[in-house]
Amino acid sequence: MKHSLRTIAVPPFKLVLIASALVLALAACGGGSHSDNARPATGTEPVAEQPPATQPDTPVTPALPQLLSSQTFKPNAGTTQGASDASTAFALPDDFMIVADDEANVLRVYPRAGGAAVLEWSYELNGPKLKKELDLEAGTRIGDTLYLTGSNSNSKDGADAMADRSHLFAVKVAGTGAATTFDYVGQFSALESQLVAWDATNGHGLGANHFGFAASAAAGVAPERVDGFSIEGMTSAPGDSALWLGFRAPLADTGARNKALIVPLQNANALLAGTATQANFGTPIELELGGRGIRSIDKGSDGNYLIVAGPAGASSPLVDRNFALFSWTGNAQSAPVELSNDLDALRKETGGSFESVVGVAGPVQAGTQVQLLMDNGDTVWPGQSAVSKDLDPADQKFGGFVVRLGAPWVDAAGPQLRRATPADDRVGVNRDAAITLSFNKAIRLGAGDLVLHKGDGSVVERFNASSSAARVQRNFNVLKLVPSQQLDADAAYYVTVDANAVVDASGHAFAGIHDATTLNFVAAGQPTSLAIGDLLFVGANAEAPDAFAFVLLKAVNGGTKVTFTDRDRKTGTGEFKGLTNETAFVWTADRNLPAGSIVTIQTDVTGSPIADLGFTVGAPGGLGKEETIYAFIGGTIANLGEGTAGEITAVGDYLASITLGGIKGNTIPPQLEAAGTAFSFVVSPTNQTSAIYAGSMDRTDLAAFATRVKFAGNWNRRYKPELGYPLVDDSLFGDKRLP
Repeated sequence: MKHSLRTIAVPPFKLVLIASALVLALAACGGGSHSDNARPATGTEPVAEQPPATQPDTPVTPALPQLLSSQTFKPNAGTTQGASDASTAFALPDDFMIVADDEANVLRVYPRAGGAAVLEWSYELNGPKLKKELDLEAGTRIGDTLYLTGSNSNSKDGADAMADRSHLFAVKVAGTGAATTFDYVGQFSALESQLVAWDATNGHGLGANHFGFAASAAAGVAPERVDGFSIEGMTSAPGDSALWLGFRAPLADTGARNKALIVPLQNANALLAGTATQANFGTPIELELGGRGIRSIDKGSDGNYLIVAGPAGASSPLVDRNFALFSWTGNAQSAPVELSNDLDALRKETGGSFESVVGVAGPVQAGTQVQLLMDNGDTVWPGQSAVSKDLDPADQKFGGFVVRLGAPWVDAAGPQLRRATPADDRVGVNRDAAITLSFNKAIRLGAGDLVLHKGDGSVVERFNASSSAARVQRNFNVLKLVPSQQLDADAAYYVTVDANAVVDASGHAFAGIHDATTLNFVAAGQPTSLAIGDLLFVGANAEAPDAFAFVLLKAVNGGTKVTFTDRDRKTGTGEFKGLTNETAFVWTADRNLPAGSIVTIQTDVTGSPIADLGFTVGAPGGLGKEETIYAFIGGTIANLGEGTAGEITAVGDYLASITLGGIKGNTIPPQLEAAGTAFSFVVSPTNQTSAIYAGSMDRTDLAAFATRVKFAGNWNRRYKPELGYPLVDDSLFGDKRLP
């Protein structure tokens, strides 16, 4: 019998802090999630249900109610710096704390009970006097000294920002509250480059480039992915003999990208004092955190460690426990223990992410109280129309929670399949499609096979743990199978999965797919040729959610591709020469789409931009106040991959463009202006601009519809600080996406 595939509708994104009524209500089980800096679940893709008999409910070790109180923190009056992105924190006497912000070069002192900061110390004006954003993500305290470092990462879109983010500096702290003082010690500014060299030259003895730091830190590679590069945790080794650098990314484990990584820095004080110029790194430590990286790591009074673990990339609404707390002895041979606290249940109300613990005053064991702080930079607070980090500094804030540490988490259930692409029964699947299976937890490959069959039952290809990285790729909860040959045009296929082929970190297995109808699809015919007049932009947001939409005025087969970029186009043959930042990606139709279909693509995400119809491969990025988005077919993007794109080395035929806010140095292809497919919505003075077609959506006569779209009077505009037009099920046009 064919297993049913259903669509899950997820409630709207809530925008209020957890109310005080939850103080004693949240048990350590249950859950639900929204991703940090990622879209909510949409329910637009089918979800494979597993029979209850083969996928039992997850057993949970009961715990005391985890949430004791929630807090809201605001900046000090008169600040000009942001205060939404709490990234690391330190306890002070008399219930105060020092908090760093990854969007502002300041340290602030707050009352731990909530409210406004009582002191701000700028390390742009004082101490190391860093003029550019450090992206401070990690810190620890030894005695009276705070050690602090940036993420050492590229910017979110992969642009090389490490020279600004690789500083390690230290300050001595005295006093508390408004009387807290900071005494600068020194800085070291080559941490990232020396980590890369240490790995490349086999400084750890595990083999040259064992961790792949050089590739992870290369320009164009986004930091927030399993093979990215970002330091987000720091603590001291037992006996305070070294600083331990905790990596959000890359994940380690000899290329398998399963385990979190700690690298000891053994001579930090000498580097900060200037008596040494070469970092001395110790034996690296790899930890099993269920496929997660380190977001924070703190030492308790008993010498054990509390780790806040989260995905290397963005959180997924399909995953039950994106974030988790782990206790650990500090012994590299000892496995961390996952605790039962449900962090996703806490964070789902504001959509933030957990980045810091305000110290662990007691032993790392069940019942100990700790205070967790959130990065709420992308939260839209009630009564506001922009994400928190884009508000005036006085209106920004972040949240915190005091929780009891739970008992060890007991999970005896295997992974559950939440989404499959191509979707079951899909017709017109692009012929170079990968098969993507998304589960409710991080997964590994077991002993069995995943098999692609022709509709007649013949085996096309087997995938398993022995397959090459080009054929099988894993990213936290997602398994991607890449066939070695194109699918045959108009041919039927189905996928089976052995019961032991996919497992979780504990070895519990996915029940598998054992029939020809649970996941079957039909490949597309030949891709459709497009020309000017076959595609028009119908909306674009330069304020969150950064996204744009286009309408297809011609029916297309699955596999049809269009390239998009918002890089600054120049005249001449160079066009986009030398540019590797900003958005550049290829959209592919994943099914046969009728003429009049409207596709929305969100670009301010981690990984490749997100399309509501079809899929993309390439670099994400925000849309700015002087932005032109171009659409063309053909051409070449170097080093195109998941979440990354190099230089556009060749451009094919332009189809359309849309300009928001200001023209900057962009030049519009004259053939687009002649055809009326180059839209421009500029304002003086230049500002963030969002524009959307608001005329009749009747597409029975596509020529008439195109005429209405080209008339600027049929468009609405918004200007900063207004949010962009909302996405409904990932679409700027909601249920009107299909004609």
